Amino acid sequence: MATQDVSLFYRRHGAGDPLLLIHGCPQHSLMWHAIGPELAKAFDVIAYDQRGMGLSTIVPTGFDGTTKARDLLALFDELGIEQAHIVGFDLGAQTAASFARDYPERVKRIAFLEYALAGFGYEEHMNPKPDWTLASNWHLAFFMVPEAAEFLIRDRERQMLSWWFYHISYSGDSYMSPEHFEAYVRSLSKPGALRACIEHYAQVWDDARDNAVIRENPLTMPTLAMGGEASLGPAVEPAWRDVATNLTTRVIPKAGHWLSDENPGFTAQALGDFFKG
Repeated sequence: MATQDVSLFYRRHGAGDPLLLIHGCPQHSLMWHAIGPELAKAFDVIAYDQRGMGLSTIVPTGFDGTTKARDLLALFDELGIEQAHIVGFDLGAQTAASFARDYPERVKRIAFLEYALAGFGYEEHMNPKPDWTLASNWHLAFFMVPEAAEFLIRDRERQMLSWWFYHISYSGDSYMSPEHFEAYVRSLSKPGALRACIEHYAQVWDDARDNAVIRENPLTMPTLAMGGEASLGPAVEPAWRDVATNLTTRVIPKAGHWLSDENPGFTAQALGDFFKG
């Protein structure tokens, strides 16, 4: 599906109310491999690759939430979708929130997984703290200088992904198959892909500026926010209570950051129950 400056790859399965799944970084639409088929039993599931990631066009700009929301609007219009449920994971949560902020009439229900919006707590998570370890969010600060981050990671994408998938999980990286790990390595190693991934993170100040609208006019559609037991956890409620007026929060047991891989059964059930109303 082509927009003005990118072509977006998407996967579509199932029937029922449309349900858009938006991945984060460093993953792409493959991350929904376990829960997508479960959700497709009750919904028309569309999982797409955001600009600069997966099989979508790798571009040098346009990684702020407002621009990515316009990408999603173009996908809605291309597929003839008037209104849909939306799930945003990690950085995909910013895309989802920007879309719900700018086009609220197109959103039926919305879920945010493992994220705190810029302007509503993200900045606190990226500020260095005395007790930080390899399992902390140091990479959020690191990515704020894209040129340095790209220089230090380039040709070490495999090692970076190995750290990423291991250290912010519930119990190591056994949840991920070697085949899927290699797929993410290949994707992040494509020319321009690493910088694109980093740039998604580096837009935090632009996103915080645009998200100020939400503080004055919170989202009103039914909203679910979930965090992994060993990651965002109970902090998910304070992270989202000022974002949405009709908020439900859940903590996913036996999961770190990678909810859909670490505890797909619980995650799929929680999402399905929420979207069925």
